[in-house]
Amino acid sequence: MPTSTLTAPAFGTGIYSFPEAARILGLRAADVRAGTLRRWVAGLTPPSVGIGPDEPRLLSFHDLVSLEVVRRFRRSGVSLQRLRKLEAALAESLPGVARPFAQRLFFTDGAAIWADLATGGSEPQVIELVGRRAGHYVWLPVIETFAEEIHFGAENEAVAWELTDRIEIDPNIQFGEPVVKGTRLPIAVIARELVSHSVEQIADWHAIDVEDVRGVQNLLAG
Repeated sequence: MPTSTLTAPAFGTGIYSFPEAARILGLRAADVRAGTLRRWVAGLTPPSVGIGPDEPRLLSFHDLVSLEVVRRFRRSGVSLQRLRKLEAALAESLPGVARPFAQRLFFTDGAAIWADLATGGSEPQVIELVGRRAGHYVWLPVIETFAEEIHFGAENEAVAWELTDRIEIDPNIQFGEPVVKGTRLPIAVIARELVSHSVEQIADWHAIDVEDVRGVQNLLAG
């Protein structure tokens, strides 16, 4: 089982408890629960943020993205055992990457899993890590990425997550709370106001588009 060293959170890390992470991931999949995330973390992506060994373990933005990638693999029918094999393969291939599931690496066709290990070139290749032809190379256009919504930085690390075209998660904004894109307005504020106020009223109060509020409303409605 993987282990991790807890560190004090730095600015831009993003900080989430397991219930908070479940609430965010649950915006896209109603069956996500804190207990499910703890089970995945136990064998896959240990929390990396905390104050000390006796404090509750917290999740970073990269942990959150990792868990979303795990969720997508699981939805595609990939077993936890297969994902553990994938982590082991990545640990051997990319020893310097602390959170491989939060990198621009993963592709799958539901049966096998690949990682993009290319260093450049006009037609990148990826290596099959788990599957019938493990170790063989296949062409990138043949497979589909799980990270279409993720924005990546210069080192191919996840830096932001676009939940929809109007809602994003950026660990540098509101500690990684989902916000209306291009603002610092948490969607949780809009959710509370939607209980007793109209879409038009809320948009006027916050000087945002009515469609921004409707976008939050639609996401919350699932």
